[in-house]
Amino acid sequence: MECFRVCQSIGCVSISSYKGHTIFAFVLSLLMFYNPLAIALAVISANIPDFDHEFKRNHVLTIIALGALISIFLYFLGLPYYLGLVIILLGAIFLVSSHRGFTHSILGAFLISLILSLFLFFGMGLSSYDLDFNNSRNLMILLILIIALALLFLNKKLSPVFLVAIAILVVSVNMGFIPPLKINLTLLAFSIFFGLCSHIILDSFTHSGVKAFSPFRDKEYHKKLGVLLFLILMVMFVFLFPNKLLFYLNFLTGL
Repeated sequence: MECFRVCQSIGCVSISSYKGHTIFAFVLSLLMFYNPLAIALAVISANIPDFDHEFKRNHVLTIIALGALISIFLYFLGLPYYLGLVIILLGAIFLVSSHRGFTHSILGAFLISLILSLFLFFGMGLSSYDLDFNNSRNLMILLILIIALALLFLNKKLSPVFLVAIAILVVSVNMGFIPPLKINLTLLAFSIFFGLCSHIILDSFTHSGVKAFSPFRDKEYHKKLGVLLFLILMVMFVFLFPNKLLFYLNFLTGL
């Protein structure tokens, strides 16, 4: 398992890749989104790029086969079979990508974000294409789709923790301990893109760097690219969600 070093004020510690990417995405998304579903998507997405590893090829082939079976099944039921096709497309990207190649590029992050957004869209289309995410039925379908992504892409050591957290979330909403979740398509897509980019940012601080502009350029980029990409994400966040910025400004002025 690939490892990277995280430097702290007390020294450097070695953390396995999936743990480091999960923690990094979780902490940042917790500060930014404060919506459990968006945080969940960011954490899952932060673990996706490393599926271009050679040792995960069998898992990728399983994903492609699963997509094919879903397409066939939905086709004969007269339901949107495109759901399976986007799963096949996602698996194909990992199958042809070398490690830290296209899946670790900015274009790759954008394309994977688009594919996963379509996965959620077509998945909700199994019931209806009503994008009212405040509808309890639609939120439940969205939750099921997010769990499916977690089972596909999270490390087997993380999956049980994730599922327990989701179960607590569902119970808390049903019991009225937390208000009903509100989410929109823009937030879903951005949280996915954010999680993927967080992976690229963290890998840019390693010795190997990342091929951020693959397949057009094979040059490896390092921490300067990571800092720049982080700043770009912050600008996108402020532009897309100005109310979040006002929330933090009001919080700071109230201290």
